[in-house]
Amino acid sequence: MMKIISLAFAIILSVNLSAQEIDIEGGIRTGVSNGITLRMLTGPDSYTEAMLLTRNHGVQFALFLGSTDELYNVPVPGFSLSKGWGGHLGVTGIKIHTGEEYYYSRYRRVPVLGVDYYLGLNYTLNRIPLTFTIDYKPFAEILPERFLRINLWDFGFGIRYQFSTKI
Repeated sequence: MMKIISLAFAIILSVNLSAQEIDIEGGIRTGVSNGITLRMLTGPDSYTEAMLLTRNHGVQFALFLGSTDELYNVPVPGFSLSKGWGGHLGVTGIKIHTGEEYYYSRYRRVPVLGVDYYLGLNYTLNRIPLTFTIDYKPFAEILPERFLRINLWDFGFGIRYQFSTKI
């Protein structure tokens, strides 16, 4: 009898809990920098995002702190604008030419350190926990061989799935 009362109480309690609070999103990003992303929502409009990206025959780990603003002037609900600053650390490949008679090239791995900016237009589906993004992520980085490399053309497309750790 106690099991039946406990089960009924759990069912009644679960009916009252109709929504979940979403606080983690994970997905992929394409563009000049390809990779996986993990975004943790730290407040109602702020986030921390970690990206593991591949670019120029190397791997970089990027970390962003940013905010998201809802776009209320758009007639379709679900659009938002994300912006943030961050940095990256990793290795990249530098093309070196070897050989005198036969011309060929190979890549040497060197450490890289840089700063990034992130600006993204997000669309979150209403019933399915998916967010589609079109983003712009320019970066500047310091290399040992070349003092400074700047890329202003890192446009990308991403898809993130919304997880919840709070029920």
